[in-house]
Formats: sequence, C-alpha cells, structure tokens
Amino acid sequence: MRNAPRIIAATAASFALALGGATAAYAGHDSNPSGKVASYSYDLNAVQPADVPESRASGTTRVKALPNGKLQVTVEAWGLSPNLPHAMHLHGVPGEATDQACPGPAAAGADGVVTVLDGAPFYGGILTSLTSTGDVSPASALALDRFAMSDADGYLYYQRTFTDVPGYTDAGTVQVVVHGIDFDRNGMYAFNPADPFSSRSSSLGAGIPLEATVPVLCGGIAN
Repeated sequence: MRNAPRIIAATAASFALALGGATAAYAGHDSNPSGKVASYSYDLNAVQPADVPESRASGTTRVKALPNGKLQVTVEAWGLSPNLPHAMHLHGVPGEATDQACPGPAAAGADGVVTVLDGAPFYGGILTSLTSTGDVSPASALALDRFAMSDADGYLYYQRTFTDVPGYTDAGTVQVVVHGIDFDRNGMYAFNPADPFSSRSSSLGAGIPLEATVPVLCGGIAN
C-alpha cells in the first residue's frame, strides 16, 4: 500500500505519546435514518489467527454522525479478556487514499500474531481515541485508565458522543479497533516469561507488553 510507511509511523507515534480474525470485518452498513443523521453499523470480528489464545471475541459497533458536528460511537463486545480496560480507537486514512479495511490472520507476522504495526497498513492511523472521559486525541491512544473495562464475563459496552472531533468527515469511512488480550489469563497486561505469548513485547517498544496493545477486534467500511 502506497501510504503504509506513513500510516505505520503515525500509529507508532500516537501510541508512544500515550505511554510518556479470523476474517476481514464485514464492510457493509445499514441505511441512513435521515438526511441529517448518518448511522453505520458494523460487525466487530476477531483479528488474530485462531491459535492465538484468548482471541476469539466478537462484537458490534455503531458510528453515528449527528448534526452540529457531533459523532456518537457505540461498541458492544463479548469474549474479551475479563476485568480489564480495552483501548479502542477510530482508525482511518485521510485524503484520497483508500484503506484496506480490517486485517485477518494472514496479516500476522512470523511470530504468529497480528500486532499494531501489522494492522496499521489495513485500517490506517488513529483518528480518535475512544476514551470514556477526557481527551480523545491520538495522544490518549493507550490511556488505559480512561478506556472502558470488560466485566467478569468479558462483556464490554461503550457509548460516547463527541463534539467537534477532527479527523474525518463521514462516519462511514472509519474502522473501529479494540485492543488488549490477556494471553495467560492472569488478570493483567504484563510480561510473563513463562508464557510464549505474554512474554513478548509490543511492536511499539520493548518495554510495552504485547498484551496491552495487540488488536483483538476490528470492524468498519473501507473509505
């Protein structure tokens, strides 16, 4: 993809600031309810190969462009790692470029995992951090204390209405990406040298656990 180096650099920078599938997602959307409200519903599908532990989540999302520059995002997911915050973002490729929708298992590197940087050429850079409170810019990409948490059963519900958020002009051109897999089910995102997956670092830096940043769900429509 012609914009892949720029997208990967931007994504890595966004996560760095914050720290200081099975198949490609369904790309269809429902009909707009009116001329003033553009509403798009997507399936959220698993990103990782089936043999990646604790990665078989699923979900849905609705991205609704409201009048006066407001945007409402709803995320509902099942099967996530329980009792943990999950970083979530709107991703996309600005301008005339088109993204490649969501990555599937084939996007995994030699380590067998689809990392943040493996996925970036598909869904683009971060446009908005879907935090529950406070800042929503890419600088909050991994502000885990402000993202929604899953419950004891791995269920997560999120909804927030954003006002005057830059980065996109149409709710139908973004991808919703959910991150975070507790591979060893020890209740935290941390390094565990005894586990073949939890022992690994994020593609964004050696000091960051892979568990905290790895994408688990993705859905949206290619712009």
